[in-house]
Formats: sequence, C-alpha cells, structure tokens
Amino acid sequence: MLWVSFSASFARSQSPPDFPAIDTYARSLDFRGEKDIIRITDSLTGRYTTDLEKGRAIFIWITGHIAYDCGAENRLEKEPEEVIHPLYYTHYQLISIMKTRRTRCDGFSFLFKLMCRLAGIYTSVQEGYLRQGGEKVNPGTVEPNHAWNAVCYDGAWFETDLTAAAGQCEGKSFSRGLREEYFQMTPGLLERLYIPVQDHRSSSNSGRIILKY
Repeated sequence: MLWVSFSASFARSQSPPDFPAIDTYARSLDFRGEKDIIRITDSLTGRYTTDLEKGRAIFIWITGHIAYDCGAENRLEKEPEEVIHPLYYTHYQLISIMKTRRTRCDGFSFLFKLMCRLAGIYTSVQEGYLRQGGEKVNPGTVEPNHAWNAVCYDGAWFETDLTAAAGQCEGKSFSRGLREEYFQMTPGLLERLYIPVQDHRSSSNSGRIILKY
C-alpha cells in the first residue's frame, strides 16, 4: 500500500485541518439509542469539506465510543444459517456493535469502512498478521489474525488501525486511550508490525470476516 506524506493529503487546502476542534466535536456526539448509521455519519461529517476532516471525525468517534471486546462477549458460539448471507451478516454486525458499543478488529474495520463509504471516502479492509511484539515471522506461513483499513484522503492513501488506536485490554476489561500513531500509520510502523495477507488465507468477502484469535 502506498503511503503518502501528511502534507499531500491537504495539498489543495489553504491550511491543515484543525484536528483538536474536530476531535472535540466528534467526542461530544454520543448517539446513544440512534440506530440510523446514515444519520450518525451525516451528523459527524456534514460540517466538513475534505476527506481527511471527515475521516478524522469518524476515526475519533469510533475509537472514543466503541470498545474492544476483550472478553469476546459479542462473539457467536454458533452462527445461524441466515448469517451465511453477507448482507444479513452486515446488518447483524452493525446492530450488535451499535447496541453493545463493543467489537473486535473485524468490527472496527467494518464500521470504519461503512461510515467512510457513506461519507464518500474510499476505504477498504486489510486482512493480515499483526506482530504483537515485532517478532520475526515467515510471511509465507502466517495465518491472518487481524483486520485494519486502507483509506484514501483527498487522493492520498494511508493505512489506519482503529483497534490499536482505541486502547488496550487489561484482562477482560478494556482501557481506552487514543494512540495517535495509528491514525495515519508511517511506513516504519507498517513494516515493523503488519503483514498483509492477500492470498487463499484471507477472506474473499470483506463484509463477513471471521478470524480466529
């Protein structure tokens, strides 16, 4: 994935985006009880003009209001036959995330992609292997254990990991804490921790990612 410097993402703007102001606004919108994801996305992004500003608002809202499911409480023991249909699963997954306000990496990447697409931002889900401690592994034999996103802001591509950005698990409890470096990940961070898997080991249906943990 091509990584482009931050300056390129607002090259057509007169000044860089005001992230502190965007962050404050996004964090102030709870949307508790709201079920319309289109309305939520419009409320978050409607006041902004650039992809970067809109993407930042979505990123901050998700990482600030959705927790990682450290105890795997949202995970199904057995999936109903209807879930085999990707459209059904997409609907089910969205309802589950918004109701419980927690999910795992597949849910974070799914929700970010969905909201970005609604805001007119091209986004895809990346599947691969995350080296938790930077350990050396063989890229040809690793099994996918993580999902994150590639996103295009105003013509510039970046990779972003909302799971890592939102916080970390302490046992079965989630400790929230924004990690800014995962918003627009640098080539060094990507090379050190991420191995994209783009062969038979990855899912061919980005709407229904089932990973083993």
